[in-house]
Amino acid sequence: MSNKESETGGAGNSLFPKEGSRAVVLCAGPPPEDELLRYWLAGSDFFMTTDSAGHPYDHLPMEPDVVIGDFDSLSGRVLVGRSGPRFFHVDDQYTTDSEKALLFCIEQGVKEVILLGATGWRLDHTLYNCNLLERYADQLRICMVGPNADTVRLGTGAKVSWDLPIGTRFSLMPIMGKVSGVTLEGARYPLLGDLLEPGGPALISNQVLLSPLLISVGEGSVLVGVDRHVQPMTLEEFEED
Repeated sequence: MSNKESETGGAGNSLFPKEGSRAVVLCAGPPPEDELLRYWLAGSDFFMTTDSAGHPYDHLPMEPDVVIGDFDSLSGRVLVGRSGPRFFHVDDQYTTDSEKALLFCIEQGVKEVILLGATGWRLDHTLYNCNLLERYADQLRICMVGPNADTVRLGTGAKVSWDLPIGTRFSLMPIMGKVSGVTLEGARYPLLGDLLEPGGPALISNQVLLSPLLISVGEGSVLVGVDRHVQPMTLEEFEED
């Protein structure tokens, strides 16, 4: 973590720096560690939870501004008539609670969202949530924060320069079709205008050898997952390069 991140929390994150109004959305998957949630709440403007995520909320670093969902997981529990967050019931079975939260954020003029608790428990929910980064790419910047890695979407014409520690592992995942003109500089396995497809080649657990890591995309979109915990490179790994 850089000095800037230490001072500003998630707002100064090198992978996903704050560029506009930001919401943190806590979904109902495996809950993040308190320290991680606090990190992303620092510098955020809005805090939401979906359905039963974080309930009864008093153990969270801060009380959510809004709880949204169809509330099937909160059946029988008191939702009104007490102090606390605002509850928005959305009875739409064609959207998940995570998606309902994103739509609410768009209505409120939010520009970027941190999704936590959106991976795990069920593979169908995890895959659906990954596709939300693509579906709402023209309306929201989204960072999906998992237990060990943070994932963002890079679309057509994207060029990023990330100041990451040497040895950081990262993966590229072209889940929506062919992605052309992909270049990686500063990586153990570099690319130079390559074509990527969902069927391969595999681009899992690449490694940063030179910082900043430079990534550019010609046409198409790719998800990039970056590990938060850096394992020191072995002598054999250094010698290979």
